Amino acid sequence: MNKPLSNKAALVTGGSRGIGAAIVRRLAQEGAHVAFTYSRSEKVATALVKEISGRGVKAKAYRADAGAPRSLPRLIGRILKDFGGLNILVNNAGVFLSGKIGEIKSGDYERLMRINVDAVFALTNAAVKVMKRGARIINISSVLGERASGPDMGVYNASKFAVTGFSRSWAKDLGTKGILVNAVQPGPIHTEMNPETGEHAAYMKGLTALGRYGRPEEIAGAVAFLAGPDATYITGAVLNVDGGWNA
Repeated sequence: MNKPLSNKAALVTGGSRGIGAAIVRRLAQEGAHVAFTYSRSEKVATALVKEISGRGVKAKAYRADAGAPRSLPRLIGRILKDFGGLNILVNNAGVFLSGKIGEIKSGDYERLMRINVDAVFALTNAAVKVMKRGARIINISSVLGERASGPDMGVYNASKFAVTGFSRSWAKDLGTKGILVNAVQPGPIHTEMNPETGEHAAYMKGLTALGRYGRPEEIAGAVAFLAGPDATYITGAVLNVDGGWNA
């Protein structure tokens, strides 16, 4: 029995942990062959490949440094060789940094922009040259890519505003080619990096309408929908999966 994403090849950046790993699992569950990148956690990445491969789909992990965007286009050639094509690109890898203007170090700013913005551009710029009609690009932005919810977030806000802006603009660029581009903006999601019992958890829960953190699987479900056959007339959209944070 065919699944919604059977015979599709997907690439998920930052796919070994947290939201990325949930997306990898969900796309595989939907029948896609899944490639994903990781930066340091080789043991975790290897275990995830083994888990996904046990579901009857192909999986492979690639070490890649999103902090070195110029190296990323070469990854597309490796994906084509190993998977025969690329139907779904999920730009998920990112880092968080807070700090007031006038206090933040220029080196920290540059690193965050390389990972959160430049890497998304570099990989997508290479990928669209080989992606065909019906392909999907899904960028993981943030609720902070829509509005500033508090102080000290200027640099991170700017990076996620850029990702959301890319998504809307690239939808216009690629529409005539039949490539759909959308963004998912997560609210507070329970991961190792942002636990629901963390220092700022109560404050962030209070900003949601539902009064709780989301789960990585809830982001993955949104990504699977946008990658699937029921989203063929959706492009340039920004889907908040945030418990009502940006309501």
